[in-house]
Order: sequence, then structure tokens, then C-alpha cells
Amino acid sequence: MKPGNTNSTLTVGQLIFLVLALWLSQPLLAQQASVRGELSASTITRDESVTLTVTAVGVDGELDSSALDKDFDVVGQSSSRQIRTVVNGSNQPVTVSLVTWTLELLPRDVGVFTVPAVTVGGVSSQLLSLTVNEIPTGGRRDVFVEASVDSRSPWVQSQVLMTVRVFQAIEIVEGGLSDPAGADIQVQRIGKDSYSTEIRDGREYRVTERRFALFPQKSGTVAIDPVVLSVSVPSDDKSSLGFFSPTRKLTRQSDAITLDVQARPSSGTAWWLPASAVQIDNDWSDDVGNAAVDQPLTRTITLRAAGVLDAQLPDIRIPAIEGVSLYAEEPTRAMGVNERGLVAEQTIKWALIPQREGELVLPELSIEWFNTDTGTIETAVLPEERIQVGPSLATTAQATAAVGADSAGSDTLARNDTAGAPEAVADTAAGPASTDVAIAGGSAASLNPGASPTPTADGAAALVTGSDSAVATMAVDQMPGSASVPGQQANAGELRPWRLATLLLLGLWVLSVGLFWWWRRRWLRGPVGGRDAEPGALSAIGQGVRKTRQKLAPLADVEACCKADDPAALRTALMAWAARQWPRQPPLTLTDLAQRLNDGPARESLALLDAVLYSRTPTPENREQLMRRMQQLPAELSTALVDGRDDVADDPAYQDAVSARHRNGLPAL
Repeated sequence: MKPGNTNSTLTVGQLIFLVLALWLSQPLLAQQASVRGELSASTITRDESVTLTVTAVGVDGELDSSALDKDFDVVGQSSSRQIRTVVNGSNQPVTVSLVTWTLELLPRDVGVFTVPAVTVGGVSSQLLSLTVNEIPTGGRRDVFVEASVDSRSPWVQSQVLMTVRVFQAIEIVEGGLSDPAGADIQVQRIGKDSYSTEIRDGREYRVTERRFALFPQKSGTVAIDPVVLSVSVPSDDKSSLGFFSPTRKLTRQSDAITLDVQARPSSGTAWWLPASAVQIDNDWSDDVGNAAVDQPLTRTITLRAAGVLDAQLPDIRIPAIEGVSLYAEEPTRAMGVNERGLVAEQTIKWALIPQREGELVLPELSIEWFNTDTGTIETAVLPEERIQVGPSLATTAQATAAVGADSAGSDTLARNDTAGAPEAVADTAAGPASTDVAIAGGSAASLNPGASPTPTADGAAALVTGSDSAVATMAVDQMPGSASVPGQQANAGELRPWRLATLLLLGLWVLSVGLFWWWRRRWLRGPVGGRDAEPGALSAIGQGVRKTRQKLAPLADVEACCKADDPAALRTALMAWAARQWPRQPPLTLTDLAQRLNDGPARESLALLDAVLYSRTPTPENREQLMRRMQQLPAELSTALVDGRDDVADDPAYQDAVSARHRNGLPAL
């Protein structure tokens, strides 16, 4: 073999080996690891963000972006992972991992920056260049935000109105606006956003306005942090906005604001209420012109203050009113908004139950407050109010019934007298013609011209009212000084049956009135559900007998009402029992009665009964608790009764009545 041929053969073999090696190395080349970075823009402004996209192929590891912290703030970050299949040179499928990180960078200064490399699993990306310019001013601004306050020297804890306005000349994809913040400041948003348009620096902007109420909590210098606006806008202002259109993030902020807060003046009351206006209103849900004893009246007091929070309103004091049981509901608070800011409102309802007749005086209510507009202390006043309280409706109804009964009796008597008048006229006319009897408007002397008038005759004639009356005729006939008329003596036998009938009717009428009166008084003394008689309605002897009977079972009426489960009747029985224990100064209300008892369960039971009867918002729990305690109430009253009750024998009215009866010859009971 020739040497030349041998060399040629080796060269061909080496070529075949190299081709085979290259063919076998294709899968390894396809899986070679790489990390690459890309910026969304090469030029931005200082308050504009830029997006850095980092893609790692065939690398298993975490992203290390700490090199970016020197010149940029990472304000957002997201990642995604994909598995791709590629075909190598030998037409065989190969699996490759693909991880993408998206970082939102905000530059800290202006200038030309070299974006440093980031690493993934030890593999670094390439270096990038970014130019950062100053924030545009004037008409070159696409989006900006402004903030202002109505006062830079407010009083401590007073309202400061802050207005934030966002100007936009381009479309905003999404965004957010932070609330004002700062140390020792309480913030309350006011109302909804308002929208308008405005021309600034020759460019038209759409304006979104938002208002806040700030309340500095300490005096001195207080700083309000800038309000930050973060929005996403299209990357290309000229391109149409679509769902998958690229965006860029803009961050704008307002200027910082400093307040010089004034301290509270040294004068004034303990409660500090800095407001621009304060008002107290009064309203009645019932007709106070027809106020009556034991009839509840509902009074609503409303306190309104402008420029304060509802927590700053003082509690409305509940006054002590003589002769009135007063129950107050829990106050309600609310917040409103007007053109001057916040308006706080507190409402409280009182249920007033008069316990006596006469004039009821409601004292004035006053609230001291500080006027932030004038810098002076003022007082809001609800003037004193006077109400005339009439008698109880039950007492009025009883008096009306009594008057009706008396009127019915008077009508019966008048009809009887009128019916008897024709007979008297007929009998008088039947006498001799020479006898002239004058009844109407005459005197006893006209019966006998020769007889001299006497005082008794004049007094009897004066009772005649101007019409012929059988009663008048009978009175004249029986006068001792009057002369006899022969005609009248002749007719005396004919008049006697008519007189007897009249007397009988009169007696029956008097008897019926007496029975009605006795039955009415007996009904009023009923043990359950009734009412005690008025102090002057029964005689002192009758009251003494009744008190003696009630001393044997003093709480019988109360026990019956407790078993009947009737709170209203129970209150009536308790008041009647209390009047017997303290006849000289009886308690007028359940509260007054509870104060005269020793501390213990009896006082709690009376307070629970008062709440069930007079609360405007009664609860089932109070009613159930009262039902459980009513069975023990008589025993509790007996235990808690204060010593020193007035006995029947010690009652001065009873002693005076007994002495009077002795003088009249009646035996003592």
C-alpha cells in the first residue's frame, strides 16, 4: 500500500467520526441553559415605571434581583412557568423548561442607568441601558394629582376639609388613590367622587375630585403625608386600547402639607366640642295640650353639630322633674354630610308620665360648644317649657258619670212636677168664685187680704218660680201664719190622693239615687282592677272601718293582682296599698314607693314593673322576669316595708270625725 493512499484513508475516517459526533451532540445543544432580560422602554420619566422581563430556558433555580436595589424600587413582581417540547436535529422531541419573571421597576433618580444583570441558578442575564428624564410639567403631563386643605391653622380636634383632585389627559386602564395619612390624624372620607373637566396649561383634563375630613388629635405641627396615585396606562398613547394591550405604570403624588394646630383655650367646660354650628331641637309625638295624669308623653330631643364626629357629641343630661316619672331610651347617633363637611346627630326619646295635676315645668337644656369660625365659646339652649296637666282620664270619666246620674234624677223630678200641675189648677178653679188664690209670683198675704204677712209666709212664697205647682200649693197650705180659704178646705179631701202619689214618687226617686250612689262607691272599692275612692268621697268613719278591715289582710289586693298576671292592675293595687301605709304623704309613682322601702328584692321588682309598664321598647325578657317575680312580691313588700306606718287610730282625720260623731250622739265604731 502506498503511503499516500494510507493518509487519504485516515482523513476520510476522521471526517466520518466528526460527523457522527456532531449528530450525537444535537440534544445537548438544544437543552443548553440561558437567561435573558428585556426592558419595556428605553426612556422613561422619574415617576414612571418600566417593566423588566427575565426569561430563563433550561435553568432550574430562583431569581436573584438584589443587584437592582441600588438604583430602582421593585414595586411589582410576577412569574410564570412553562414546559415546551422542541425537535432536535435528528427529528426527535426534546422537553425544555421555560420560566419568565416580570418586574416593575421605579427609578430613584434621573440620568442614564445601566440595568445590572440578574441571575437564575447561577446563570446571569445581559446588561441593559435605561434613560430616566425629569417629571414633565405643564401641558406635557398626562396624569397628575393635587391636594389642598381649607385651613392650615385649625383648632385641635376640629374638622379640616381636604380635597384631592386627579387630572388625566389619557385613558387609565386601572389605578388606585391612597387616603391621606399622618401621625395623630383621624381621617373620614366624605361623600362620593365628583367628576368634571378643566383646562390646565392649554390642555384639557378630566378631573376626579374626592373629599376627606381630617381631625388633628394634638396641637402643634402636624404633617400630612403626600397622597399617592398609581395607575396603569397604555404603553403607546396612539395605539388603541385592547384587553391584551401592553401597559405602563405611572406613579404620581401630591405635595406634602403641614398644619399648625392651635391648642384648646383654657376657659370653658370639661367637654370640648369644636364645631361650626350646634343646634338643639324638641319634638312631641303626643298632644301636650291634652296632658293628663298617668298618661305618658313622648318627648324627642335632637342635638346636631356641624364639623364633628358623632363620638364627639356630649350625652344629653336627663333632668329630674318633680311630679313626673321619666323613662329615657338609649340615645341613637348618626352621621351626615353637607357642603361644609360632616354633620353629627344624637337623638334621645323620653317617656314622661305626669303624676299630679297642675303646671309641669321642664327645665331648659344647654350645651356649651366652641365656635371654630369665630374662635369663641357659645351655648346652645333648649328653652324651658311649661305644660298644663289635667286630671286623670279615669277621674274625669267618674265625674262625668256622676253628673249624668244627677241630671237624670233632676229630669225625673221635673216631669213629676209638670204632670201634677194640671190637677192643681183644676182643683183651684173648682173653689168659690169670690176666692182669688195667687200662687205665681205672689205672697202669703194674697191668700187672705186681711191677714198680715209674716216672715215664714214670705219665705215660702219666695220658693215659687213662676208656675202653678202642687208642691208650692202644699207648702203654702201648711204655713202656720196663713189664713184658711173655705174653698181650699172643701177641696182638701180631693187633693190628698194626688199629694200622696207625688210624695211616693219623690221617695222612690230619692231611694233609687241613694242605691245608685251606694253601688258606685262599693264598686270603686273593688279589690282587683278597681280604684280607691277619692279621699273626700267617703266619710272618715267609713274610711276608718275600711282601713281596719284592710289591716287584717293588707296585701290581699296585691296578691290577687300578682296571681292574675296583670301589671296595670298590680300598679293600681300597689298605689292603693302605699296610700294606706303613708296616708299623709302617699307616694305618687312606683319609683317613689321603691325609695321608701329597704334595699332588697322588693325595689328590684318595682323597678322591673315600672320598665314593663312605661318602656317604649319593652322586651319579652323583662315581661318573663316580672311574671316569675310577681309571686314573691307580697312577701318582699312585707319584709322591705319601712317602720313608722300611720295607723288608723293615729289618723287625725279619723279622730276628728269620731269626735264629731260623739257630739252628734252617735256611738264610736
